[in-house]
Order: sequence, then C-alpha cells, then structure tokens
Amino acid sequence: MSPEIKYLKDKTQLTSLAADIISARLLENISNSGQASLMVSGGSTPGPLYERLSRVELPWHKVKIGLVDERWVGEEDAGSNAALIRKTLLQNHGEKARFSPMVTQHKAAREGQSRVEAIYRGITRPYSVIVLGMGGDGHTASWFPDANGLAKALDMDNKNLVQAMTANPSPTTGAYLERMTLTRSALANCKLALLLITGADKQQILAQALEDKQSPLPIRAALDVLGERLIVLSAP
Repeated sequence: MSPEIKYLKDKTQLTSLAADIISARLLENISNSGQASLMVSGGSTPGPLYERLSRVELPWHKVKIGLVDERWVGEEDAGSNAALIRKTLLQNHGEKARFSPMVTQHKAAREGQSRVEAIYRGITRPYSVIVLGMGGDGHTASWFPDANGLAKALDMDNKNLVQAMTANPSPTTGAYLERMTLTRSALANCKLALLLITGADKQQILAQALEDKQSPLPIRAALDVLGERLIVLSAP
C-alpha cells in the first residue's frame, strides 16, 4: 500500500497543514488513552512547523516527545537536533511536553546506545506521530547509504528501538558522522508518519523510490514499513 501524497503550493502551506494534522492526531490520542507521543526530526524544513505547534493549545503535559535521530554532539553544538527542539517546539504551550534527548555523556554513540535504548523504552508506543525528512542522498532518519550500522538498523528482526550509526563522509553528513537513530522496527511501531519534502530534487528522488520497490535508497525501507500510514507533504 502506498502513502498519501499531498502537493502544497509553498512551505507556508506545508507548515500549516502539518501542524493541523499533528495537533489533531495528538489530541485524538490523548482523548482516547490519556497520552500521546511525537517523534521529531531535525533540519531546516520542520523548524517553522515546531514553532507553530508550540503555540497550539494542547494538554502538552500528556505528550512525550523524542527524536527520530540525532548527531552525537552536545546541545551547545549548532548541529544538535535536541537544541533545535528546545528552541522551537518546547516553547510557549509546548514547554509542558516531556522531552527525551538522544545523546548521553558517553564519548561514542555505540557506548551510549544501551542507555538511550532504556530512555526511549519510556516513550509511549505505538508512536502517535512521527515526523520524517529526507536527504538528497535518499536517507531518512540517520539511515545513510552504506553507513556502519545501517544493516542492523534496517533489520526488522532487530527489535531494539535505537541504533548507533557511523556514516561515511559526504556533503549530506558534513562532519557529523556519529549518529543515533530509530530502527526500522521502531519506525514501524507508529500510528501515523509525515514525510516533509521540499524542492524538485527531493521530489524526484522520492518518485524514484516509490516507483522502484527494489530501490536501495534507505527511504524505500521506510516506505515499505509505513505504507498507507505515511502522508507525504511536498512543496517547491
């Protein structure tokens, strides 16, 4: 089953629709079970979305927020996804949400993996909503092509929630090679996922992955496990 794809006229419309979808789903989950969970990605595209969400009046104290992936750096680093979330989503009404970062004091991601795993076991599953992005190399989360740890992260028999990764240097990774990411089996344990795509190049990459079910692009692995639970929001 294929994802639903919505083409928006611009990034502003994408941000507005994404915020509406996420807030409605969180409220629905809270109404049904008294709690909800939101897993978020970093990057420039979702920043305005998180700022908008932070101003939505929800019972945020009943929402647990985690990261889809993270660079293995402290929050003082410009590349920290946790720092982005604190500056955007965890403001205004959103400051009442319970946030679990993905980096420990361990020097290497692989050394901190068991601790992050234990922390992330405390986030409500199935996840209410997962927010995904996609890079120009076809990666999502920190599933970088040919990365050390990729095979384990994508193995559906691996029931761990997180996996330490070491990416190969590329224009997409920059200097941030050590990462922590949700596994494919963790990603599969969700009620809804949004994939935010901007730009013609990424639209073309996604179209290729959708057309070729044997595509080696990591985004294909996400498409396979999410199916119709995935909504793609695409803008120029």
